[in-house]
Amino acid sequence: MKYSFTEETLVEEGVTRALRNQKVRHELADALGCDRRALREHAAKVFVEVSQRDAKVLQPFETEIIDALDRPESLTRYSMLDVLTEICRIDARVVTNSAFEVIEDCLYDEDSGTVRLSDFRLFCVFGATTPTRSLKVWEDLSMAIRCYHGDAEFIPMLNELLLYLNGKVDHKVHEQATELFAFDAENAKGVLKRKAEAIVAFAPEVIERLKAEAAAREREKAEEARKTAEVAARAAAEADEAADAAEEGADDTDSASGTDDADAEGRVIGADTVTGASGTADAGTDAVADADAEVGADTDAPHAGESGKGRSK
Repeated sequence: MKYSFTEETLVEEGVTRALRNQKVRHELADALGCDRRALREHAAKVFVEVSQRDAKVLQPFETEIIDALDRPESLTRYSMLDVLTEICRIDARVVTNSAFEVIEDCLYDEDSGTVRLSDFRLFCVFGATTPTRSLKVWEDLSMAIRCYHGDAEFIPMLNELLLYLNGKVDHKVHEQATELFAFDAENAKGVLKRKAEAIVAFAPEVIERLKAEAAAREREKAEEARKTAEVAARAAAEADEAADAAEEGADDTDSASGTDDADAEGRVIGADTVTGASGTADAGTDAVADADAEVGADTDAPHAGESGKGRSK
């Protein structure tokens, strides 16, 4: 198709012409799929400005807009998400089941945080329109919150989330969002803490339940610690008793050994006493024999004298 504009045409000029002329809008829609990146980006920029001023004139081009979500350059992708967001504000039916899958893929774009933020905003606007739609997008929104926590686009995502939660959402979403941000509401600081506190305010009963559950867990931990301490104390007492018993057994063994040694020593002393008595008896016998010998000698001496006298006579 031959276009009445180029990539060098001023965006504002293109917006003015597109708002007035349907033919120009057709040209821009076709340019979203052309093979020149610069021209695609120009058409995307013009469409974004047009959608912010009068999104209704772009509704006939929903197919081309959704198809452009698959372009390699991030500018065209996030621009088309922004255009869909503006159309969704006036008619959420633009997000059909088939379009939902394509839009869902953009939420996990690996190359551009801007694409992810624009997609998150679109899902929030779409989900805020009815409780059913709120449940449909919540799984992806909650996953994105977990995945991109701390990223540059995270706080802007929370701004969109608050608008979503203020919409026509199912209370289950309020409850699950409160569970998701309870920790940040309690422990975070600065902007994140304020945003988290605003989010959990949608379901304060969940906070009370979480506090009660936390208190119950603390009581369980304390009870487990008490039981563990009791088991350790019993084990220590049993070990002490075993050690005392072993020490008493050792004392008994030493005492028995001492008694045996005393008995043996007594037996040795007794034997020495007997031996000494025997020696004394032998000495007495020898003394008696010596005395007898001396007496016999004295008796024999006079008889021998008398015999001598007799012979001398």
